[in-house]
Amino acid sequence: MPGLEEGVTVWRYRVQDPDRFDKFRVKDLGNGVKITLGRVKGTDRWEIQNYMFDKERFKDRESVRKWLEQHLKSEAQLLLDFRAFNEMRRRFLRAFIEIARID
Repeated sequence: MPGLEEGVTVWRYRVQDPDRFDKFRVKDLGNGVKITLGRVKGTDRWEIQNYMFDKERFKDRESVRKWLEQHLKSEAQLLLDFRAFNEMRRRFLRAFIEIARID
């Protein structure tokens, strides 16, 4: 289920259910942020499953929300500017909409 979860060392913002995937990779984006990519079952397509935020750098939910808003908002604006609603960009837009629900 999508949403923000607090772990011992990281905040995890889940974009998609991990059960949709059969293989995972973690990619370091730098500055205390990593993403988990999952390969969609039955395909060769890789998608973002979650974002992980180091708690030493991101002290609270609000700092995570601000990062997500700043970075995903620019992707959403690109969608609107070019009207390029392909599959990957729709997923980013869905993630942005979900972060608006974080309290």
